[in-house]
Amino acid sequence: PARTNVPRSFTEGSWPRALAQAGFLVFVVDNRGTPGRGKAFHDVAFRNFGRFEVLDHVAALKQLAAARPYMDTNRVGIFGGSWGGYFTLRAMLTAPEIYRAGVSYFPVADLVDHIPVIERTMGLPGDDPKGYEQASNLRLAEKLQGDLLLIGGTSDINAPLTAVMKMADALIKAGKQFRMLVM
Repeated sequence: PARTNVPRSFTEGSWPRALAQAGFLVFVVDNRGTPGRGKAFHDVAFRNFGRFEVLDHVAALKQLAAARPYMDTNRVGIFGGSWGGYFTLRAMLTAPEIYRAGVSYFPVADLVDHIPVIERTMGLPGDDPKGYEQASNLRLAEKLQGDLLLIGGTSDINAPLTAVMKMADALIKAGKQFRMLVM
């Protein structure tokens, strides 16, 4: 929620390059809410976390595909860790018609697991309980349609295993199939 990810050169970022070399078409988008483009662009996510970011990624994908007929938009995947893991889950749960596969490693599944980090964007949970509920991926577990690999680590203090297990529990309760790796 507080950093940009788009590389400024083709030499930055080992993951996109490795995936491209393996035959994947890779793109990275800094959606509305990321810093570095002015206050209005950044403020879109303020107290609206999880509402617009995936929409921006879907719009970028559709725009890219319109100009590149070789893109197979029926086989779109997404991956990310920590907050990227949150948005991997978010994309698969809010745009399942687009995202068919995802790898969510060390994800934030529910904002209440990371209050010290997210409160600058969302405020305190007591001040905006509806916003925190809306931003939770746990409540959307029944919408999973694609192939998901959920990865968690037992020693990660920033994205604790409890967050991963909460998401796994929500998916199991929703009767959804997924793969899980605990390291």
